[in-house]
Amino acid sequence: MGIAVGLAGALLLVTAATAGVVSSVFGGGGGGGCVGATGTGATSPVCAEVPVGGWVRPVVGEAGSGFRTGGRPGHDGVDIMAARGTVVRAVSGGVVVRVRCNVGGDSWEPTGGPMPCDSDGYPGLGGCGWYAEIRHPGDVVTRYCHLIRQPIVTVSEPVTAGQPIGHVGSSGNSSGPHLHYEVHGGYPATEENAVDPILLMRRKGVYL
Repeated sequence: MGIAVGLAGALLLVTAATAGVVSSVFGGGGGGGCVGATGTGATSPVCAEVPVGGWVRPVVGEAGSGFRTGGRPGHDGVDIMAARGTVVRAVSGGVVVRVRCNVGGDSWEPTGGPMPCDSDGYPGLGGCGWYAEIRHPGDVVTRYCHLIRQPIVTVSEPVTAGQPIGHVGSSGNSSGPHLHYEVHGGYPATEENAVDPILLMRRKGVYL
């Protein structure tokens, strides 16, 4: 049995196993907006400037399939619809802890040569495609999946809020271009410590 916790009209099912995760991840504040999609640092009319130490949207687009819905109980993130090639940005400052190609149950480190994730995937293929993970203060981890090519950041590289890390694609288990975005309340990121990205981002002042 779980406890339904409301936050700005949304609900998150909190069980005994996840209560500590939710408490630790949601225990922060800070404003946020998003950086303009041009990559120049200029803002668009719908995007606020990035505050020092703030959080931003990972990509400009509409939220689609949500976190662990009734139809997709194993969906550990939120899908954000965006055109192929749209810039994907780090949501907050941290350090890159993983860059991988993941399809069909297999996973590879980048080799510098052609990789299975360089082509579009399809539903049922399995895997996150090209993805990156960033570890933020407090051991919060964010994951960015289905990128079009190898992420443009490397493991151990420090990143700042709004910094480009890759581009929207459709690699891995994907039916079309979009960003699958996850938030985890612990390091390393696991299925057990995944939390609803919409709720976490809302807590940080960012609306997906």
